[in-house]
Amino acid sequence: MALAIAAILPSVATTAHAQGGSRITGTVLGEAGQPLAGAQVTITNTTTGAVTNGQGKYTIISVSAGTYDVRAQRIGYSPASQRVTVSSGADAVADFQLSVLPANLTAVVTVGYTTEQRRDISGAVSSVSGNEIRDQKVATVEEAVRGRIPGVQVAASGEPGRAAQIIVRGQNGFGSPAPLYVVDGMYMSENPNLNPDDIESIEVLKDASAAAQYGAQASNGVVVIKTRRGHAGNNEVQLRTYYGYQEVPKRLNMMNASQWQALNLMAYQNAGFLPQDIPAGIKGSATINTDWQDAVFQKGGIQDYNLQMSGGSPTASYLVSGGVLDQNGTIITTTFRRYSFRVNSDARSGRFAIGENLALSQGNQQGLNGYPLIDVVRMVPTVPVHDPANAGGYGYGSTANPTYGTNPVGELQAQTNRYRSNQAIGTAFGELEIFRNLRYRLNLGLNYNDSTTTNWRSIDQLRYLTPNPFATLADARANGTSLLYENLLNFEDAYRDGTHRVTAVVGTTSQRVDYNRLFAFRQGFSDETLRQIDAGSTSGASNSGYTIPFRSNAVLGRVNYALMDRYLFSLSGRRDCSSRFSPGNRCGSFGAGSIGWIASDEHFFKSIPLVNRATFVKLRASTGVLGDQNIGDFAYVAPIGSNVNYIFNGTTTSGAIQQALANPNLRWQSNRSTDVGMDLGVLGSALTITSDYYNNTSDHLLVSAPIPPSLGSSSNPVINAGKVRNAGFELGANDHLGLGKLQLNTSFNITTTRNKVLSLGNGGQPIFAGISGVARSAVGSPIGEFYVKHVAGIFQSAADVANYKGPNGQPIQPGAQPGDIKYADLSNDGVINDKDRYNAGSGLPKLTSGLFFDARYGAFDAGVNFRGSYGSKVFNVVKWWTERMDDLNNSRAGLQPWTPTNPSTTTPRAVYGAAGAANGDVVSDRWIESGNYTRLQNLIVGYTLPARLSQRFYTGSTRLYLNIQNLYTWTKYSNWDPEILGFGDPLARGIDDGFIYPNPRTFTVGLDLRL
Repeated sequence: MALAIAAILPSVATTAHAQGGSRITGTVLGEAGQPLAGAQVTITNTTTGAVTNGQGKYTIISVSAGTYDVRAQRIGYSPASQRVTVSSGADAVADFQLSVLPANLTAVVTVGYTTEQRRDISGAVSSVSGNEIRDQKVATVEEAVRGRIPGVQVAASGEPGRAAQIIVRGQNGFGSPAPLYVVDGMYMSENPNLNPDDIESIEVLKDASAAAQYGAQASNGVVVIKTRRGHAGNNEVQLRTYYGYQEVPKRLNMMNASQWQALNLMAYQNAGFLPQDIPAGIKGSATINTDWQDAVFQKGGIQDYNLQMSGGSPTASYLVSGGVLDQNGTIITTTFRRYSFRVNSDARSGRFAIGENLALSQGNQQGLNGYPLIDVVRMVPTVPVHDPANAGGYGYGSTANPTYGTNPVGELQAQTNRYRSNQAIGTAFGELEIFRNLRYRLNLGLNYNDSTTTNWRSIDQLRYLTPNPFATLADARANGTSLLYENLLNFEDAYRDGTHRVTAVVGTTSQRVDYNRLFAFRQGFSDETLRQIDAGSTSGASNSGYTIPFRSNAVLGRVNYALMDRYLFSLSGRRDCSSRFSPGNRCGSFGAGSIGWIASDEHFFKSIPLVNRATFVKLRASTGVLGDQNIGDFAYVAPIGSNVNYIFNGTTTSGAIQQALANPNLRWQSNRSTDVGMDLGVLGSALTITSDYYNNTSDHLLVSAPIPPSLGSSSNPVINAGKVRNAGFELGANDHLGLGKLQLNTSFNITTTRNKVLSLGNGGQPIFAGISGVARSAVGSPIGEFYVKHVAGIFQSAADVANYKGPNGQPIQPGAQPGDIKYADLSNDGVINDKDRYNAGSGLPKLTSGLFFDARYGAFDAGVNFRGSYGSKVFNVVKWWTERMDDLNNSRAGLQPWTPTNPSTTTPRAVYGAAGAANGDVVSDRWIESGNYTRLQNLIVGYTLPARLSQRFYTGSTRLYLNIQNLYTWTKYSNWDPEILGFGDPLARGIDDGFIYPNPRTFTVGLDLRL
């Protein structure tokens, strides 16, 4: 289309000039009255025009008599128009003064393999600057962007070193929802543990049009990260450091020893135990009163040091930085230390340019062991933390104090879970300017990760009646190497005085990933100080290892076309070939397109009442299809297991067995994305508003189909079946207010998400996940919706039990007693079973939001931000352990179970053992709570020393600040933290399974020096 328009326009221009006649002349000035050279002045709806000279003057010749709308524009400035009347044989004068466009419109944004000005983007792209990230003073990049970007949910854990989970516009399927990360051009499927101080910008590509250049790996969105580089000018040295501490913001109020004894004495008596059969620790006086939360939680220190040197000339630049982060968690023994080093440089000579980005890091993490966040509330207060009479010295209960909880302090001290990672992420490029507007670029990328995971378990006993027969050591060594090769041709040019602007890229990209893993297990260590594989016994030893190769190749292309700076078009295409599919289905072709219209640049815009008060209005729409290969490797073949014993003629014989069913017909999952949006600027674009409606549908889903064990498969085969839709609305607003010395920036965003399973394979049978299948993915419902029985109340009397009858008059819960839970017979068949389960909400939030204020007054600066999540449910496993009323667990203080004198309608009677099992049914809505929360995420106050005082310390500038994160959370959720990360199983999000490390409250003081 662009070529056709370009072919027609020269004849139109010739006709206009041939008409002869008068001229339009004038001057184009900037805001400060300075002449603007290179501005384009055109007669609207024609190609007749001129370009200003060095004095800002222009002349349009051969204009026939009449009245015209004349428009002046220049990149970086708001265009202006005026009506001009031209008389025959006379010159008309039209002078213009253009105002500078706000930085948020002229900022250059990386969209795939091309860069565009923000005003020219017709896809859905959101950005966060490095300054916004560094102002948060957090340990990871993801923590800094939480709540800042509409359409992007960031769920982070408080566990030191644990990466956050990013989900862009909802969950598209039944696999991992993680987006593709592109760090300085290098593809990464995992969340990169980068130093936040190294980040220059983050762009999130949310729709198919923006992400299409990255092809198959971009179906869940793309997070493009650019790191900082040096700039021409003086060499600069910066030091940033902070120190502080972290704490768990909330403690659960648990029963003390005497309260626990009274409750459990009641439970034994209600179960019919005789006094002599009740444990002495329950019916006697308590001599021990352990607060297990005090024993497990701590104040953990955090400190961070970053030193950066940078500089450059017009032809070369460099940046070198190094950092150390040291963090002790709010749970004992959990730690994280990261060492990072970065070198970025580039140089240009004539038509040649070269450059590189290299980041080296080492991470050392000591993580959680077992389920200490369940055991810290499950363990009873009459058991001590340490007991010298026990093997290993840990308290774990006795005949007098029976409990089946595990000592949480012992879990964290007698067991270790250490992870060390050495990583190199780098790219190098060489670029040749073939012509003025055509460049060839070679990109080479590397992501190398060498890791060691060590799990040690001492012989120390941690649980009553459960001695450890021996100490164990599991040692896993893994290394992954990802290599990227890209050949690209970039074209950029403008025609007819800028009436037509074209940027385009074509190229090939190849990625090679090799993952190697070795694993060794030993048990029986005679000397536990020798925690080495060779120090263990050969009895029960196991060794294993494997290599997984992955290869992908692609051809890509993208073209962006702007007509008259206000009609925007973009078209992308890519053909991907992946080794994860069989040879017949290996390749897939995908593409996307978008259009945009800057309506505020039209000559008639100023004549529209009310609407004309806006200074910038852009309408845009996009659609496209991306592929998805997120199935793991070798899913289309049948693996063979060797050294499997079987009986043949009465003799044990070793052989091989097919472990899973093959599916050579596997093909690409397709994700169709449609987006309609508007960008609005008012008050001189001091206030900008962006809104989008999106509808993403994933078809031919890659699903692990449940099959019966009788088919002889040890795992479920992967098939293409089902369809899922995500739809929602995004709104983001940014306001910049300047009142003298006061500068105030405000940003706000909200996102709605509606997830729905449209179809499933396997005859439409639902897919169950989570504890006791509490999460169900079924047609017509969201992924992983909670599927539970409904608690209809508490039986208050024997008559209530007898009168609760089915359609045929039979008792529905004949074994119930007064004080037991009454379950609703939703199927109306007179029996309480799985047919009475219903959909009780999802762990997927329906609405998320963020609100940020950043202010500066003279030397003082301050910032505060809030974020919220609404419409989700949480399945509280911790509550199940503390309120099930049929087991020897501790309970929350103030819990009042049903008694004849306390006819509770919410809490059943306490009854130990099988008689109370129905009250502790795990698949009931008694354990489901609202996951809504509003969090005061960050509060920071800073002061920059006067220049004369900084110079005394030989610094260019000095800033001191106080920062508080996670200051307060408004929520009705009863456990520590409503922000449920949902790691492990994307089909069971929203389950607080006791492995959710609470987000800490962090207090830090810091210093920023510029030397």
